[in-house]
Amino acid sequence: MIREEDYLAAFGEPDEGFNRALDNALRQICAEEARPRMKKKLSVGLLAAVIAILTLTGAALAVGLNLFGIFGRWDERLAELAPQAELETGSPGEVETEKTGRSAVEIVNAYYDGESLIVAYTDDNVRTFEAFTPTPEELARMEKEEGDAEPFELGPMDPVQQAFIDAKRAGKPYGFVEYSVFASDQMYAGEDVKIELLPSAGSETTLEDGRRAYLMEFSEGLPEEARNRDALTLRLPMLRQESRWWFDGKDLYLLSGPLDAEMHTYEWIDGETHTGYDSGPEKIGEAVATVKRTPAETRAYAGEGTYHGVPVHVEATVTSVRVSVEITAQGEAFPDPYAVYFENGVRGGRYIRYSFWLENEAGKALKVDELSVAGNHAALVCYGDGRLPAQLRLTIGAEGEEVSEPILLTPIDQPE
Repeated sequence: MIREEDYLAAFGEPDEGFNRALDNALRQICAEEARPRMKKKLSVGLLAAVIAILTLTGAALAVGLNLFGIFGRWDERLAELAPQAELETGSPGEVETEKTGRSAVEIVNAYYDGESLIVAYTDDNVRTFEAFTPTPEELARMEKEEGDAEPFELGPMDPVQQAFIDAKRAGKPYGFVEYSVFASDQMYAGEDVKIELLPSAGSETTLEDGRRAYLMEFSEGLPEEARNRDALTLRLPMLRQESRWWFDGKDLYLLSGPLDAEMHTYEWIDGETHTGYDSGPEKIGEAVATVKRTPAETRAYAGEGTYHGVPVHVEATVTSVRVSVEITAQGEAFPDPYAVYFENGVRGGRYIRYSFWLENEAGKALKVDELSVAGNHAALVCYGDGRLPAQLRLTIGAEGEEVSEPILLTPIDQPE
C-alpha cells in the first residue's frame, strides 16, 4: 500500500507559502477570465511557473548576496550549485516613473551547463494606488464587468483598495487606479538574436531589505539555439502596467492599460477575432547579465528488476541538475490510466495512479518533475541534488497496490 509519507518524500509537503501563492495564482487566473478583453497576457511559462511556485521565508545580506544559497535552504541541489552560480558581468535594470518612483531588477546569480539554466534575481515590484473617477470619455473606454470581482491581496490591503471594497459593498461610487513596475515572467537570451526562454518552475522569497527574490528554472524545454553555448547573455525585461477599477453604485467597470492606449485587433483563446484597447504591459527597461557555461559531468546508470512480475530494464541519465529515467518492460506492465478508466469507451473504470520513487544512496528521494506511462514504457524526470550519486534506487507502485522491490541503478561506466 502506498503511504502518505511516501508521497511527501517524493514530492515534498506543501507549506503555507505554497498554499497562499497557489490561491493567488488561481485568483489571478479567475479574475482574468472574467474580463477577457482586458486580459494581461499569461504565458505558458507564467502558468507553469505559478503552479510550481513555492514561497519561502528567509533573510540575506546585500553584500555578497548569493540567492542560490538562500533558496538552497529549501532545495539542497541549489545549495550545492551556489558556488558555481556567481556572475562576473551584469547590469541591473533601473527605472523611475512619475507614479512609482525608482525601481530596480537585478539578475544576481545563474547556473548554466549547456542543457539546463537556473536564474535568480531580485525585483522591487513597486505598486502605488490612487483614487480614480473617470470622465465620460474615460468611462467609454472601460469594460463593464459581468461578475462581482473585487481586489484581493495575500498581504495587507492598500488603503485605497480597501476604500473601494467598502464603497462597493455599501453601494456607493468609488474607483481606483493601480500603477506597477515589475519584472517580466519571461526571460530572453542572446546578444543579436532574441531567444525566448520559458521557465518550467519557480520559487520566491523576501530578503531582509524588503526586496523580493525570485528563482526561475529553464531545465525543461530550453531552446536548441540556447543550448551548448560557451556563455549566455540573459535579458529580463522590466514592465510598467496600469489597471483601473470603477464602481458607479450599480455596475463595475475595468480597464487594463493606459487611458491613451491604442485600439488593436487580436485573436482570443476562443478562436474569435476581437477588437479592444491595448492592455498589455509596456517594457521600460531590462536587467542584463552574462552567465558562462559550467562544464557539467553526465553519468549513465542502468539496472534490472520486475514490476507486477514483468521484467523491466531501467536506464538513467544523470547530471547535477536533472535525472532522466527510461523504463522498458518486456510486457504490458503500465496500462494507460485513461484507457483503463474509459474501458470500452465507458467512463467508470479504475483510474490508475502510478507512483515512482527515485532515491540516492543516502535514501533521499529526488523530487519528481515529469512522469509518463504507456504500455511497456515509462519515463520519469526528477530534479537532481547538485551532485552525481554513487547509485540510485527506483521503486515503482500504484495507489492501492504493493510497491515493487527497489531496483538498483549503478553507473554503466564506473569512474576510476
